[in-house]
Amino acid sequence: MIGEQIANYKLIAKLGEGGMGTVYVGSHIQLGRKAAIKVLHPNLVNNPQIRERFKNEAATLANIRHQNIVGLYDYLETTKGLFLIMEYVQGKSLDEFIAQVSGPIEEDVAIHLMCQILDGFDYAHKQGIVHRDIKPSNLLITPEGEAKILDFGIAKILDNSRKSLTQDGSRMGTVLYMSPEQVRGVAIDTRSDIYSLGVTLFQMVTGRCPYDENNATEYAVYQEIVNVPLPRANTIYPNISAKMQQIIDIATAKNPNERFQNCAEFKAALLGQTQVKQTNPTFIQNNVGGRPMPKPEKLATTAPTGNVVSYRDDTNVEEENQSHKSTNYRLLWGRVNYWFSILLLFSLIGATIYVLLFNPFQIEILDKIAIFAPSKPQNREAAIKEKLKSFFNAIESHNFENIKDFYAENIEEYFDFEKKNLKPIPDIKSSAEAYWRTYAIAEKHEIDWKSFSYQVDENNNHIIEITFDYKFQNKAKKWNNINKVRNKIKFNKNLQIFSIAKA
Repeated sequence: MIGEQIANYKLIAKLGEGGMGTVYVGSHIQLGRKAAIKVLHPNLVNNPQIRERFKNEAATLANIRHQNIVGLYDYLETTKGLFLIMEYVQGKSLDEFIAQVSGPIEEDVAIHLMCQILDGFDYAHKQGIVHRDIKPSNLLITPEGEAKILDFGIAKILDNSRKSLTQDGSRMGTVLYMSPEQVRGVAIDTRSDIYSLGVTLFQMVTGRCPYDENNATEYAVYQEIVNVPLPRANTIYPNISAKMQQIIDIATAKNPNERFQNCAEFKAALLGQTQVKQTNPTFIQNNVGGRPMPKPEKLATTAPTGNVVSYRDDTNVEEENQSHKSTNYRLLWGRVNYWFSILLLFSLIGATIYVLLFNPFQIEILDKIAIFAPSKPQNREAAIKEKLKSFFNAIESHNFENIKDFYAENIEEYFDFEKKNLKPIPDIKSSAEAYWRTYAIAEKHEIDWKSFSYQVDENNNHIIEITFDYKFQNKAKKWNNINKVRNKIKFNKNLQIFSIAKA
């Protein structure tokens, strides 16, 4: 299409091509202003879903105005096709920047770039937009050290009153940077973008993606995303600080509730590690990577413009940067020591108050002053009764997750109605589930509290005997009664059951 005119723009060069379309650089025929013009592939124009996605990108960009997001000038539907006319930005995509220019990006520079990226996404998120396809190829780095966000083609609108292109249960985005919730196809929110930004930060400081995209299958990558933490960054590139590793860990937590909850938190954490040098035209060129930068007269770029970018040397930048980092590390270490001391003091005070009030270690001399000490006879018996009541209620739920925490790690003896006495029972979960599946589909325990007897042995184990009427419903949904069942149950000092037998 080079040489053709789209609206007031003449297409003068091809910038790149993707799955949905081709991007050209166009020049306004009257103003001379350049624009990036995205053209939907002709074979996709009649595909309703693809057309809708293309329109969705236009609608999303139309409501966004931010210095770190590539802006939209216009959207056109003509007989020639569908077109997005966008801001033209000179620079390299982040993946090309890492591969061709920087290698692993030094932490000061990575923070400088990521803070700009977070500013852009913070703005988008506040507009109710989740990008869902964050990856280095959708992030542009200019020669001046500015970061720009590209491609909102599969963005999701969170506001239910606005149109959302996809539904929960569908996977949208690039596999290597997907969040666990994207992989599982469940509902997502802005914290999914936080995860993808964490993976992107990992690639910025290590120089590579955490997953082996060349050898691993898509299924294997899915399993790693859902179940396996990212590898330690310093095993890939040794110059990664512990603080940067901690930030990556939080951003890429499998549970969204354990991540940074928004971009502002993410940015605050980054700026708490190292104060970033302000942008200047030579900051990026002179501070990238774990290896020295080449210093030619000009540095060629291939994406997205294919134009030549000037390069200026500044021999003082590295010396200033090292001094700057040394100063900030000393300040940071002082702040860490201060807050650690405060935290330690409050922790010691809190622990002392807790021990005095509750006597959790059952120290005899503290029984007289510990108001809530479980070691006091009346408190011990009340606690055991409450624990026992909760245990029987949990059994009646027929859900092992509800009862597993009542058991100690090692069971000395366990009474099983089907298999009699097993000493020890090899797998309580399997036994319980088999009993519920083959014998009782519902249970009731009516406890005779008058029959309750209680004693404590020399190891502070709690030994009780209790009588109850047991009712169960079989597969035929017929209720059966077993009256006056008496069990001897032993709790350890942590109130976990380690023995159940006939009394």
